[in-house]
Amino acid sequence: MRRIAIMAEGAFNWHSGKTATGVIRYSQDTVVAVIDSAHAGISVAEALSGPIGQDIPVVRDIYEALSRQPDTLMIGIAPRGGVLPPEWRWQLFAAIDAGLNIISGLHSFVSDDEELLRAATQRGVSIWDVRRPPAKTRIADFTPHRTGSHTVLMVGSDCATGKMTVALELDVEARRRALRSIFVATGQTGIMIANNGLPIDRLISDFLAGLVEEMVLSFTDNYDWVFVEGQGALNHPGYSPVTLGLIHGSMPDAMIFSHKVGTTTIDGYPHCPLLPLKQLIGFNEEAVRWLRPASKSKVVGLALVTQGLSEQEARDAIKQAEDETGLPATDVWRFGAGVLMDALQKFFA
Repeated sequence: MRRIAIMAEGAFNWHSGKTATGVIRYSQDTVVAVIDSAHAGISVAEALSGPIGQDIPVVRDIYEALSRQPDTLMIGIAPRGGVLPPEWRWQLFAAIDAGLNIISGLHSFVSDDEELLRAATQRGVSIWDVRRPPAKTRIADFTPHRTGSHTVLMVGSDCATGKMTVALELDVEARRRALRSIFVATGQTGIMIANNGLPIDRLISDFLAGLVEEMVLSFTDNYDWVFVEGQGALNHPGYSPVTLGLIHGSMPDAMIFSHKVGTTTIDGYPHCPLLPLKQLIGFNEEAVRWLRPASKSKVVGLALVTQGLSEQEARDAIKQAEDETGLPATDVWRFGAGVLMDALQKFFA
């Protein structure tokens, strides 16, 4: 069990700090402080205006965080370009000097920084670059999953639609029902939480499906319910290849579709409109059938993000989505994943 201080300088919010908030909400490790000088002096719950982190302080810098006795410094945001901001370096050096291990999900690897690596080696602490891909290669074999196992993949209309959260909440709900289940991480935050998985946005495209297939098969051999974290979206102009490789590698028996209520375009692409939900759902179902024409795999439920809406507005949005698609829907953050787990169990009955 780690005691983690999270670096989120200048960007501790629900969107930019989603690694930080995901770890705070779901990790078995203890988060002792969040570093963000813009919100120093208040709690995580106050900084986020949300229900998590009431007892976790936001502090000014690493020196203030050290009073909480962390043993690990985690970089909890992803600056544009995934590069370590130069102005953060002194805080990493201070953390290493104090004996803290470093965990980073950046695209640029901290352990490739010769000065930081030398300091860590001399101090005897570790640097875990979560996004560093495995050295091995593997082409997909299209190997069937164990009979009796159920692989469920999270897909969606865009990035940052809560696919990781949905998979984690489904795993929690399945375990509550005494089912043998596992959450399978495919992104840096999920890997930090679960201590398993693959950073699929760093894999060579030729080997993406094969490495995902190998990972999923290892879990389907040991668990009856395998909830695979989704990435990107098939309709995304930048990240669709990652999504397709994940679909064909995991070969899901069912899918849950995530969508942020009220969005009309892809985030960051104002000239890329979102198509109707039924059409987007159909894209994902067809992508499975390209390789398994007789597959019954389908999207069996909707996971909506209703952040910013009142509870009644959220329930109205859920009802509207259900009427539009004919699928059960919920916001797992607000109302739990019971509705979706019910739909999955009914689908596989």
